[in-house]
Amino acid sequence: MLSNDEVKSVCESMGIKKRGNLRLNILDSFADATDKLIDNYHFLAKRDLAALKKQGIEIAEADIGVKFEEVTKAIFEQLGMLVDEDLRRLINTAKDKADVLISLSEDDVIISEAKTCKNGDFAKYSTTSRQVKSYVNRCEQAGKRVAQVLIVAPTFSNDFVESAEMDTEVNISLLEAEGLKLVLDAYKSRRNPKFSAKLFTKGGLLKADLIAKNI
Repeated sequence: MLSNDEVKSVCESMGIKKRGNLRLNILDSFADATDKLIDNYHFLAKRDLAALKKQGIEIAEADIGVKFEEVTKAIFEQLGMLVDEDLRRLINTAKDKADVLISLSEDDVIISEAKTCKNGDFAKYSTTSRQVKSYVNRCEQAGKRVAQVLIVAPTFSNDFVESAEMDTEVNISLLEAEGLKLVLDAYKSRRNPKFSAKLFTKGGLLKADLIAKNI
């Protein structure tokens, strides 16, 4: 726990207002920053530093991947999904590090990978499939059933989509980053949204516009 003087120093260093409850001001500032990144999620996915900078977002190239992962988690949480950090820490090893684990129930989980891609479509299927299959094994060893693997990327190559659809070892759904943002926007716009994580478990390249329409 930071002392009051340390909290004041944090506010000063981050340019955060110093009226009212300073700790709440810091939390609100982080929330605002996350919302801004969500609004520019597609630029983050494409590693478009110039476009992000125009929106007043300064991120180092080396930090883009981690930031995209964090914002993807935030979107899932805003959709009411249970991002399970305890389980992620349990199954992760020095070699195998899953991006996101979503608990559907006591036993069922979705494994999600958040992939950025600077130029063109995301096309690294063999590498990605090896990664997710190792995460599936780790989850199963922990007594969990993997209902689906969900990969989020800016766009996918045709070969990637076809390989995912033909993979007989694991159930894989693909969702474009702009599509995930579209789903979130639809969710927020509804007074009583009807969203289920099962909408992400259909397999293949998901139709975000159809999911958004049915929320």
